[in-house]
Amino acid sequence: QHYYITNNLSSMIAEASAPVPSRLSIVPSRVNGSVLQDCSSEVHCSSCKERFNQIAKLPRLLPCFHTVCEGCLHLEGILAHACPICKEKYSLGTDGISSLKVNYYVTKMVQIFNLLESEQTERLKCMGCNRAAHFRCMKCSENYCSSHAEFHHKSRATHDHNIIAVKDVANNIHSLSAVREQEYCAVHTTRSLELYCLECDKALCSLCCITQHRTHSTCSVANAAQRAKRELLSLGPKAGEKMSVEKQKVIALKKMANEVQIDHETAKRTLKEFSQRMIQNIKTREDELLSHLSAKRSALNRTINGKIEQTEDKLKMVKQTKEFAEKIQKNWSEVEILNVRKQIVDRLQEFSDSRTESVDNIYISPIRFAPSGEDALIQGIWSFKNRHLLKV
Repeated sequence: QHYYITNNLSSMIAEASAPVPSRLSIVPSRVNGSVLQDCSSEVHCSSCKERFNQIAKLPRLLPCFHTVCEGCLHLEGILAHACPICKEKYSLGTDGISSLKVNYYVTKMVQIFNLLESEQTERLKCMGCNRAAHFRCMKCSENYCSSHAEFHHKSRATHDHNIIAVKDVANNIHSLSAVREQEYCAVHTTRSLELYCLECDKALCSLCCITQHRTHSTCSVANAAQRAKRELLSLGPKAGEKMSVEKQKVIALKKMANEVQIDHETAKRTLKEFSQRMIQNIKTREDELLSHLSAKRSALNRTINGKIEQTEDKLKMVKQTKEFAEKIQKNWSEVEILNVRKQIVDRLQEFSDSRTESVDNIYISPIRFAPSGEDALIQGIWSFKNRHLLKV
């Protein structure tokens, strides 16, 4: 969809006399409202539902890979240091919330969303005549109507600029390659980020490389990004295998919980049948025994449910990490991927290296009610508590 023209003289002369490509000459249609609706969730904070911006609503990427605005982090997360969405705990560096990485992918999505929204409501104005604009020059970051887009495209000074129709952006809302602008150095704002310092784990411009990282090992951003993608791809299968093991653990724990429940019901039924036969002797003790029995079940279920919850939390964490890693490989720029690479790698590596506790090592004592005989009922009932219910 990009239109490029060579810089030699013959091409410039030919372009001056040639008609403008049809995509600049057509009468553009407005952006379909459903496009904005489809991507709305990505440009709004999941916690407060307000749109991200570059000021109070700057999108910050949490260790759990949820993106939350700074405002919500100040209101909720700064005290508990927990994600407002999934409640996962995290720690902040010495810089506080500023130590959390900015989700630059989301900031660019917000810019595109605002552009599409303005075009749909005809608030996007042409730089040349203040009429409704439907085209954008990516080089100049200016918006034009059809007439001025053609003029801009035919001009000798700007004939090689990339002009795109806003509706074309809408058709590729999740593919930022169509509207990707060069990332620039935060220090040397006119220099693009072309190099990557392997020691500092940071994208650099050529001047930063010479002045601040000249003794460090560096490579091109493209090579570093390819290496990061390979690293993420290699960790994906390992995490998948680990997830399979953890899922089997959850299944086994749930089966164990079911057996505990069956044991409980069987023992409860046996106890009730026995108590009915000996109602005159054991009525005063029945409620107490049932209470101890339920306490035993509750204690066992708390142990098992705690294991289930712990394991499912781990699965949830690695799943969202894995899905996030897959997502950024498709849609994020190289710099954006490198910006979060270490967080993802550390999280996946930590999960892959963690030890899975075997279910066989979790001891759950069976629940039973087995009196030694009706003649020894009283003695059996009073000794039952210590010999069975409290054994863990």
